[in-house]
Amino acid sequence: MTDKNDVFEELQWVKYRLSMLDVIEKKLFAMKKLVQKSQNSNLSKSEIDEINHKLNNLAAQIKALDQESRKDCI
Repeated sequence: MTDKNDVFEELQWVKYRLSMLDVIEKKLFAMKKLVQKSQNSNLSKSEIDEINHKLNNLAAQIKALDQESRKDCI
């Protein structure tokens, strides 16, 4: 039989994970917009470098959020 405390903790983790997935989704949409901007424009080398830097930064944030919010880390 499952302890009520275990069920409560599991529910809290699910809520936390869902909120982190929402944040990740927003960052993925930001990445998509950057890629679309780069495809629809004649950008200079420095503008391309800036977009790449932003994409790499967002990717690192997403990876960190995902790892931080996984069940085995809580």
